[in-house]
Amino acid sequence: MTTNDNNNKILKTGSLKKTGASYEIITLAPSDIPQILKLQDEVFDSLSGDEQNFLLRKDKSWFESHFAHGNIVLGIVSEGKLVAQSVILHPTAQHPKSGMTDMALDAKPEEVTVLQGVIVHPDYRGNKLMTFMVDEWLAVANAQGRKHALAEVTTENFFSWSVFMKEGLGIHSLGCDKSDGTDLYNMYAEVAPLMEKRLSGAFNSAAAVVKVPLLDLDSQKTLTEAGFLGVAFEAANQNIVFEAPKKAAKAPKAPKI
Repeated sequence: MTTNDNNNKILKTGSLKKTGASYEIITLAPSDIPQILKLQDEVFDSLSGDEQNFLLRKDKSWFESHFAHGNIVLGIVSEGKLVAQSVILHPTAQHPKSGMTDMALDAKPEEVTVLQGVIVHPDYRGNKLMTFMVDEWLAVANAQGRKHALAEVTTENFFSWSVFMKEGLGIHSLGCDKSDGTDLYNMYAEVAPLMEKRLSGAFNSAAAVVKVPLLDLDSQKTLTEAGFLGVAFEAANQNIVFEAPKKAAKAPKAPKI
Protein backbone atom coordinates (compact mmCIF):
# COMPACT_ATOMS: atom_id res chain seq x y z
CA MET A 1 0.00 0.00 0.00
CA THR A 2 1.31 3.44 -0.90
CA THR A 3 0.01 6.71 0.49
CA ASN A 4 -1.41 9.26 -1.90
CA ASP A 5 -1.37 12.90 -0.84
CA ASN A 6 -4.67 13.42 -2.68
CA ASN A 7 -6.45 10.84 -0.52
CA ASN A 8 -4.32 10.07 2.54
CA LYS A 9 -3.25 12.72 5.03
CA ILE A 10 -0.15 11.77 7.02
CA LEU A 11 -0.73 12.59 10.70
CA LYS A 12 2.40 11.17 12.29
CA THR A 13 5.52 9.16 11.47
CA GLY A 14 7.82 7.08 13.62
CA SER A 15 9.66 3.80 14.06
CA LEU A 16 8.23 0.53 15.34
CA LYS A 17 9.40 -0.48 18.78
CA LYS A 18 10.09 -4.14 17.95
CA THR A 19 11.76 -3.92 14.53
CA GLY A 20 12.71 -0.29 14.00
CA ALA A 21 10.80 -0.23 10.71
CA SER A 22 9.23 3.12 9.89
CA TYR A 23 5.47 3.69 10.06
CA GLU A 24 2.97 6.39 9.12
CA ILE A 25 -0.37 7.14 10.74
CA ILE A 26 -2.69 8.31 7.97
CA THR A 27 -6.32 9.05 7.23
CA LEU A 28 -7.69 6.36 4.94
CA ALA A 29 -9.98 7.01 1.98
CA PRO A 30 -12.82 5.18 0.19
CA SER A 31 -10.25 3.87 -2.30
CA ASP A 32 -8.61 2.04 0.63
CA ILE A 33 -11.70 -0.02 1.51
CA PRO A 34 -10.28 -3.25 -0.05
CA GLN A 35 -7.20 -2.96 2.19
CA ILE A 36 -9.41 -2.11 5.20
CA LEU A 37 -11.51 -5.24 4.67
CA LYS A 38 -8.43 -7.40 4.08
CA LEU A 39 -6.87 -6.34 7.38
CA GLN A 40 -10.18 -6.86 9.17
CA ASP A 41 -10.37 -10.45 7.86
CA GLU A 42 -6.73 -11.19 8.73
CA VAL A 43 -7.19 -9.99 12.30
CA PHE A 44 -10.48 -11.86 12.73
CA ASP A 45 -8.93 -15.12 11.47
CA SER A 46 -6.05 -14.75 13.95
CA LEU A 47 -8.39 -14.60 16.98
CA SER A 48 -9.58 -17.54 19.04
CA GLY A 49 -13.27 -18.42 19.05
CA ASP A 50 -13.98 -16.40 22.19
CA GLU A 51 -11.81 -13.48 21.06
CA GLN A 52 -13.71 -13.22 17.77
CA ASN A 53 -16.61 -11.83 19.81
CA PHE A 54 -14.45 -8.75 20.45
CA LEU A 55 -14.47 -7.78 16.76
CA LEU A 56 -17.68 -6.79 15.01
CA ARG A 57 -16.80 -6.99 11.31
CA LYS A 58 -18.15 -4.33 8.96
CA ASP A 59 -18.73 -4.81 5.23
CA LYS A 60 -17.96 -2.73 2.16
CA SER A 61 -21.30 -0.90 2.16
CA TRP A 62 -20.85 0.05 5.83
CA PHE A 63 -17.49 1.70 5.12
CA GLU A 64 -18.83 3.42 1.99
CA SER A 65 -21.63 4.96 4.09
CA HIS A 66 -19.16 5.83 6.86
CA PHE A 67 -16.96 7.83 4.48
CA ALA A 68 -19.96 9.36 2.66
CA HIS A 69 -21.15 10.89 5.95
CA GLY A 70 -17.80 12.61 6.48
CA ASN A 71 -16.41 10.17 9.03
CA ILE A 72 -12.80 9.03 9.38
CA VAL A 73 -10.78 5.83 9.38
CA LEU A 74 -7.24 6.00 10.73
CA GLY A 75 -4.63 3.60 9.38
CA ILE A 76 -1.07 2.73 10.24
CA VAL A 77 1.11 1.76 7.27
CA SER A 78 4.49 0.06 7.59
CA GLU A 79 6.64 -1.57 4.94
CA GLY A 80 3.98 -0.83 2.32
CA LYS A 81 1.25 -2.64 4.25
CA LEU A 82 -1.79 -1.52 6.24
CA VAL A 83 -1.05 -3.02 9.67
CA ALA A 84 -3.56 -1.30 11.98
CA GLN A 85 -6.75 0.72 11.70
CA SER A 86 -9.50 2.33 13.73
CA VAL A 87 -12.84 3.90 12.91
CA ILE A 88 -13.76 7.41 14.08
CA LEU A 89 -17.46 8.18 14.08
CA HIS A 90 -18.56 11.82 14.35
CA PRO A 91 -22.37 11.95 14.66
CA THR A 92 -24.33 14.89 13.28
CA ALA A 93 -27.89 16.16 13.63
CA GLN A 94 -28.67 14.47 10.29
CA HIS A 95 -26.96 11.21 11.33
CA PRO A 96 -27.11 11.19 15.15
CA LYS A 97 -26.43 7.51 15.90
CA SER A 98 -23.24 7.04 17.91
CA GLY A 99 -22.94 3.29 17.48
CA MET A 100 -22.89 2.82 21.26
CA THR A 101 -25.04 -0.16 22.23
CA ASP A 102 -26.18 0.74 25.74
CA MET A 103 -25.15 4.20 26.91
CA ALA A 104 -27.12 7.39 27.51
CA LEU A 105 -25.23 10.69 27.26
CA ASP A 106 -26.77 14.15 27.58
CA ALA A 107 -24.93 15.74 24.67
CA LYS A 108 -25.67 16.97 21.18
CA PRO A 109 -24.54 14.62 18.38
CA GLU A 110 -22.11 17.28 17.09
CA GLU A 111 -20.31 17.23 20.46
CA VAL A 112 -19.53 13.50 20.41
CA THR A 113 -16.63 11.49 19.00
CA VAL A 114 -16.60 7.68 19.04
CA LEU A 115 -13.72 5.29 18.41
CA GLN A 116 -14.67 1.88 17.02
CA GLY A 117 -13.08 -1.17 15.42
CA VAL A 118 -9.51 -0.75 16.66
CA ILE A 119 -7.50 -3.63 15.20
CA VAL A 120 -3.81 -4.46 14.78
CA HIS A 121 -2.33 -7.14 12.50
CA PRO A 122 -1.03 -10.04 14.64
CA ASP A 123 2.50 -9.65 13.24
CA TYR A 124 2.63 -6.04 14.47
CA ARG A 125 1.28 -6.39 18.01
CA GLY A 126 3.51 -5.19 20.83
CA ASN A 127 4.36 -1.90 19.08
CA LYS A 128 1.82 0.27 20.99
CA LEU A 129 -0.11 0.86 17.76
CA MET A 130 -3.48 1.07 19.52
CA THR A 131 -2.03 3.71 21.84
CA PHE A 132 -0.82 5.73 18.84
CA MET A 133 -4.27 5.57 17.24
CA VAL A 134 -6.03 6.64 20.45
CA ASP A 135 -3.61 9.58 20.65
CA GLU A 136 -4.45 10.67 17.10
CA TRP A 137 -8.19 10.15 17.62
CA LEU A 138 -8.18 12.50 20.60
CA ALA A 139 -6.09 15.06 18.71
CA VAL A 140 -8.47 14.98 15.73
CA ALA A 141 -11.53 15.23 18.00
CA ASN A 142 -10.05 18.17 19.89
CA ALA A 143 -9.16 19.99 16.66
CA GLN A 144 -12.73 19.54 15.42
CA GLY A 145 -14.28 20.79 18.67
CA ARG A 146 -15.76 17.46 19.74
CA LYS A 147 -16.33 17.57 23.51
CA HIS A 148 -17.13 13.99 24.53
CA ALA A 149 -14.99 10.95 23.67
CA LEU A 150 -16.66 7.53 23.78
CA ALA A 151 -15.67 3.95 23.11
CA GLU A 152 -17.36 0.63 23.78
CA VAL A 153 -15.39 -2.46 24.83
CA THR A 154 -16.47 -5.90 26.01
CA THR A 155 -15.59 -6.40 29.67
CA GLU A 156 -13.51 -9.44 28.70
CA ASN A 157 -11.32 -7.44 26.30
CA PHE A 158 -8.78 -6.44 28.95
CA PHE A 159 -6.15 -5.24 26.50
CA SER A 160 -8.39 -2.67 24.82
CA TRP A 161 -10.05 -1.15 27.87
CA SER A 162 -6.76 -1.02 29.76
CA VAL A 163 -5.19 0.96 26.89
CA PHE A 164 -8.12 3.40 26.95
CA MET A 165 -7.57 3.83 30.69
CA LYS A 166 -3.87 4.51 30.25
CA GLU A 167 -4.78 7.15 27.67
CA GLY A 168 -7.11 8.93 30.10
CA LEU A 169 -10.56 7.50 29.40
CA GLY A 170 -12.48 5.91 32.26
CA ILE A 171 -15.26 3.39 32.73
CA HIS A 172 -18.33 5.62 32.69
CA SER A 173 -20.93 2.87 32.94
CA LEU A 174 -21.63 -0.78 32.23
CA GLY A 175 -23.96 -1.89 29.48
CA CYS A 176 -25.17 -5.05 27.81
CA ASP A 177 -25.56 -5.99 24.17
CA LYS A 178 -29.10 -7.35 24.22
CA SER A 179 -28.52 -9.30 21.00
CA ASP A 180 -26.04 -11.72 22.59
CA GLY A 181 -25.83 -10.82 26.28
CA THR A 182 -22.26 -9.46 26.06
CA ASP A 183 -21.26 -7.26 29.02
CA LEU A 184 -19.79 -3.91 27.94
CA TYR A 185 -17.70 -1.13 29.40
CA ASN A 186 -18.64 2.35 28.17
CA MET A 187 -15.37 4.31 28.15
CA TYR A 188 -15.61 8.10 28.41
CA ALA A 189 -13.64 11.32 28.73
CA GLU A 190 -14.22 15.03 28.21
CA VAL A 191 -11.90 15.82 25.33
CA ALA A 192 -10.55 19.31 26.11
CA PRO A 193 -9.80 18.71 29.82
CA LEU A 194 -8.21 15.38 28.94
CA MET A 195 -5.97 17.01 26.36
CA GLU A 196 -4.90 19.59 28.96
CA LYS A 197 -4.10 16.80 31.43
CA ARG A 198 -2.12 14.91 28.82
CA LEU A 199 -0.02 17.99 28.11
CA SER A 200 0.60 18.63 31.81
CA GLY A 201 1.05 14.97 32.73
CA ALA A 202 -1.52 15.36 35.52
CA PHE A 203 -3.41 12.12 34.90
CA ASN A 204 -5.64 10.83 37.66
CA SER A 205 -4.88 13.40 40.36
CA ALA A 206 -5.63 12.48 43.96
CA ALA A 207 -9.28 11.81 44.72
CA ALA A 208 -11.42 9.42 46.73
CA VAL A 209 -11.04 5.95 45.26
CA VAL A 210 -12.63 2.54 45.64
CA LYS A 211 -11.00 -0.68 44.43
CA VAL A 212 -13.20 -3.42 42.99
CA PRO A 213 -12.24 -6.92 41.80
CA LEU A 214 -12.02 -7.25 38.04
CA LEU A 215 -14.83 -9.82 37.82
CA ASP A 216 -17.24 -8.07 40.21
CA LEU A 217 -19.37 -6.40 37.53
CA ASP A 218 -22.32 -5.81 39.88
CA SER A 219 -20.22 -3.67 42.25
CA GLN A 220 -18.68 -1.83 39.31
CA LYS A 221 -22.15 -1.01 38.00
CA THR A 222 -23.22 0.23 41.44
CA LEU A 223 -20.27 2.61 41.56
CA THR A 224 -20.70 3.98 38.03
CA GLU A 225 -24.40 4.60 38.72
CA ALA A 226 -23.27 6.67 41.73
CA GLY A 227 -21.04 8.77 39.47
CA PHE A 228 -17.72 7.04 40.06
CA LEU A 229 -15.39 6.56 37.07
CA GLY A 230 -13.12 3.55 36.53
CA VAL A 231 -9.69 5.07 35.96
CA ALA A 232 -7.01 2.41 36.44
CA PHE A 233 -6.33 -1.32 36.59
CA GLU A 234 -4.05 -2.93 39.17
CA ALA A 235 -2.71 -6.07 37.50
CA ALA A 236 -1.02 -7.39 40.64
CA ASN A 237 -4.27 -7.82 42.55
CA GLN A 238 -6.73 -7.75 39.61
CA ASN A 239 -8.61 -4.68 40.88
CA ILE A 240 -10.17 -1.81 38.95
CA VAL A 241 -9.76 1.56 40.66
CA PHE A 242 -12.88 3.76 40.69
CA GLU A 243 -12.56 7.46 41.43
CA ALA A 244 -15.19 9.77 42.92
CA PRO A 245 -16.49 12.59 40.69
CA LYS A 246 -14.09 15.53 40.85
CA LYS A 247 -16.73 18.20 40.14
CA ALA A 248 -18.65 17.53 43.34
CA ALA A 249 -18.13 20.13 46.10
CA LYS A 250 -17.57 17.21 48.44
CA ALA A 251 -16.57 13.76 47.27
CA PRO A 252 -19.63 11.52 47.56
CA LYS A 253 -19.48 8.57 49.89
CA ALA A 254 -19.00 5.32 48.03
CA PRO A 255 -22.14 3.17 48.00
CA LYS A 256 -22.04 -0.15 49.82
CA ILE A 257 -20.77 -2.87 47.50
